[in-house]
Amino acid sequence: MRTRSDRLVAVATLGAFVVVTGVLGLVSLYLGAVTQALSEVPRSSPLPDYPGRPEPTASADTPAPVRYLVLVTDSDGDLASAYLAQLSGRRDALQFVGLPANLLVSDVRGAEATLAHRFAAGGADAVRSVEILLGVRIDHLVEVHLEGFARVIDVIGGVEVPNRAEMSAEGWHFPAGELRLSSAEAVVYLSANKQPMTRLERTEAVFVEIVRGIVSSDALTNPAKVDALGTVLRTCLTVDAGLTPGEVRRTALDVHLTAEAIDGFPLPLAGLSELNGAPVIVADAGRVAELTNALVADELAGWASRQTDPWRPLVALPPR
Repeated sequence: MRTRSDRLVAVATLGAFVVVTGVLGLVSLYLGAVTQALSEVPRSSPLPDYPGRPEPTASADTPAPVRYLVLVTDSDGDLASAYLAQLSGRRDALQFVGLPANLLVSDVRGAEATLAHRFAAGGADAVRSVEILLGVRIDHLVEVHLEGFARVIDVIGGVEVPNRAEMSAEGWHFPAGELRLSSAEAVVYLSANKQPMTRLERTEAVFVEIVRGIVSSDALTNPAKVDALGTVLRTCLTVDAGLTPGEVRRTALDVHLTAEAIDGFPLPLAGLSELNGAPVIVADAGRVAELTNALVADELAGWASRQTDPWRPLVALPPR
C-alpha cells in the first residue's frame, strides 16, 4: 500500500522540474524502470564559469531557488523558444519565463546577437547570454527536442491550452478559444507558425499544461505511465553534466508542489528592431530589472501575479 510519504515524493519529483525529473527523479518510486532511462540521457559539458558570472543566490533562511535554462529545438535542430524555469527556494512554486528565439542578447564583450545565434554556437553560450541579460546565475541547462517531448501529452491523456487566433495547418483546424490537444495536434500547432512570439506563447502554454497535467494525474503512480514517460524523455532531452541524479533526487525530496503553483509568462519586452537586416526583439530594460529583483528575492510568483494578460501587448510589438 502506497503511503502519503510515497505520494509526496512522486509529486516532488515532477515539481523540481518536469523535463528533467520525469527521467531522473522517478528513481525513488520505480528504480528499475527508470535506471535504464537515466543511463541513456545525453549530457553536455558542465556550465563553464567566466569573468563576471553572477554568484549563486544565497539565503540564510531557506534554500536558494534553482534555475534551469530550457532550450526548445524544432525539427531542424534550430532554437524554437527558450524558458528560464525557477523552482522556488521553498520548493513550492515553479515559474517559466519565456524568451523568444530572436531575442537580442549580448556576450561578455558586449557583442550583440540573437539568442538563436548564441544557441547555434552552443548551449553554454546561450546560458551566458541569458545570465548577462538577467543578472542572475543559471544552475542547469536542459535542451528539449519539441517533437519528441510532445509525446508526453499522450501519456497524460491530452492537454488544454488557450488559443488566441483561429488557424488551420496540415489538415488540422484549431479554433480560437480553449483547445484540447493530442501529441500529433500539438506538434502541428506549435510548429506551423514561425512567428517567434506566437511560437513562444503557444509552446509555453503547452509546457505549463504538461507539467500541471503530470502533477495532477496518475502519471507518477501508474507503473505503465512511469515507464512510458521514461521512454519518451530519455529520447528528447540533453542535460548539462552538472545535473547529476543525486542532485535531482535531493531536490525532488524537498519539493511540495501543486498544479496551481506552476505558471508561465513572457520576459518583459520593449519592441522590434533590426540587427544585420534581420528582425530582433528587444527586452524592456526597466521591467527586466524588476524581474531580476524578483528572481533574486525569490518572489517570482508574486511578481507574476501582478502581470495582467502579459501576452496581449506582445502580439504586435512596436518598433524600437
